[in-house]
Amino acid sequence: MTVLLRHYDMEGPGDARGLAGALAALPPGRLRRIAVLGKTEGTATLNDFSRDLAIAATQAALGGREATLIFSTGCEGVITPHGTLIVEMETARDPAGPARLALGVAATAPIPVEEYGGRGHALAVAEAVRRAMADAGATAEQVALVLVKSPVLPRRHLATLPPERAARAGSTPTSRAVAALGAGIALGEVAEDRVTDAAILRDGSLHSRRVMAFSGTELSHCEVILLANVPGAGGDLVMATEPLADIIDAPALMRLARRVGLQPDGEGLFTTSAPEALLLKVGVRPGGALRGRRTTVFESELDPDKHMRPVASGMVGALFGTTRVFISGGSEQQAPPGGGLAAMITRAA
Repeated sequence: MTVLLRHYDMEGPGDARGLAGALAALPPGRLRRIAVLGKTEGTATLNDFSRDLAIAATQAALGGREATLIFSTGCEGVITPHGTLIVEMETARDPAGPARLALGVAATAPIPVEEYGGRGHALAVAEAVRRAMADAGATAEQVALVLVKSPVLPRRHLATLPPERAARAGSTPTSRAVAALGAGIALGEVAEDRVTDAAILRDGSLHSRRVMAFSGTELSHCEVILLANVPGAGGDLVMATEPLADIIDAPALMRLARRVGLQPDGEGLFTTSAPEALLLKVGVRPGGALRGRRTTVFESELDPDKHMRPVASGMVGALFGTTRVFISGGSEQQAPPGGGLAAMITRAA
């Protein structure tokens, strides 16, 4: 199996022309798995239908091909709206070969309304991640990154739920947190018995380490894209991650760049050797303090993630000289409070 990446920029959420062109250039008989990761402009609010538009355009471009789709809305700052086509081609796998990027996908069944944002939701994600690992032929130790798209409990169910469940309605942080904990269970990073309804969004010591979770109202189930470095997978792509201490942890990004072999330019930055793909999940600790000083991230007319994406995109643009980066705000239980995660796909030397 050989994983290929193809990026395409988008003129708007409904623009999938680049995807159609990338698919047309691939040998159709050898496609084993297809996944699309998209970053589109939009309000990123509960009634933001740009995701639906992007998904409809993507499905039309796929022309009936089965694919796993994860779209994240919000390009504030200097983020170029874009999609990344991830395909795995049918090739022989040599277990004795070097570790290379492998792709696995899975999905949960629709999450029952009464389980949204709770332990049952997390366990459903855990089971899907295990299936994605099997699909990739990977062990938990070989997994580089798990991406999970998780549904948000619609407010229309408020009248039919008990108060403790109704409190989760419309909560995107809850959706992300529960998805992260479920994936963490499957990866062996989170003890299953500690994932209780009371711990979700409350126990900051309980978090995954190789997961990026996204929420949305456009689905009622969870989608999983799993990337792993598997011996003999074929191709020349590999993936590495690095935890971020906070949203302005530029040294962590530079450590990761050096670790994966990117060459610095004359200023010590990486503007001439950007990775094949760069993904960031960023957050700010509850209360909004950053390095001991007050910020207005949680005290503004803007949603918190609309503060986070511009900050992170400016930092990435300065370090790597690119605006084609996948940045998502809200790292609830995907890192210690206020922390985050960076991931890079590069070509092996």
